[in-house]
Amino acid sequence: MKQDVAVLKQDVAVLKQDVAVLKQDVAVLKQEVTILKQDMKYLKGEFGRFKGREFERTVRERYYAYFGRLLKKAKLIEMFGLVEQIDDAEERGEITPEERDSLFELDLVVSGKIRSTGKEVTLAVEISYSLYPEDLERAKKRAEILSKVLKKEVIPAVVYVEASERVLEEEEVLLIPVNY
Repeated sequence: MKQDVAVLKQDVAVLKQDVAVLKQDVAVLKQEVTILKQDMKYLKGEFGRFKGREFERTVRERYYAYFGRLLKKAKLIEMFGLVEQIDDAEERGEITPEERDSLFELDLVVSGKIRSTGKEVTLAVEISYSLYPEDLERAKKRAEILSKVLKKEVIPAVVYVEASERVLEEEEVLLIPVNY
């Protein structure tokens, strides 16, 4: 029996050592998992930005496909063609420097005639893979500013892939859903 107890004591001592090693290993694993979580969060953000930039590039390159369903003779108005008008409007005090800067971040300006009525329109377009309320607000604000510059009605529009039902209830912005 003494011999069995001695063997059990040795086994317990070995188990204690093994548990101590396991605790150290678990602590290291916890640190590594924390680092992995941070890396994944960073990569998700980067992937989202990449996806958004790629979507924006695709819409810009193929604007006629996205806006041709709504407009006849859809035409992309390049921002560099508007720079002088925007700067002149700022110099006349019609827009603020902040509004000028905001316009330069506008994703697209598209003009054409509404298919059903033939009315000429200009769209201030935001492109957002995932649609959020702030995208709608930004589109409205930039359309309002562009309207001051062009001295005509400008319709805010957002091209998007996914959105919540709450956001889709917006009535002041032309929402253009696409499959991408």
